[in-house]
Amino acid sequence: MRSSEPPGAAGDSAAPLALPEGPLSMARLLALEPAALRQLLTMGLRAGLDEPELDARCAAAAAALGQAPEALRAMLKERGWLRWDADRQRWRTRLGPARPVAQPQG
Repeated sequence: MRSSEPPGAAGDSAAPLALPEGPLSMARLLALEPAALRQLLTMGLRAGLDEPELDARCAAAAAALGQAPEALRAMLKERGWLRWDADRQRWRTRLGPARPVAQPQG
């Protein structure tokens, strides 16, 4: 693996994804590599992504990272960077710290 290649680019699919920990900020989003990952998250900020769009963009970003699309998608959801918007029926990018899910009062 060359030093300019992302982890896992040499076919090592067990390598962890090189994504920063913590909440997503605009500055952090703009610094992310590869460009396909930035594009995925930027589209999620704008109009959101339907399921086929999300699958295609995760596949492109994951390929650039040398990872499985499912692993990338799971990591984005785990970090709170990607969430399902039930009102709009789209996947949306979330900036800022993850908010706890409100529990129903009862």
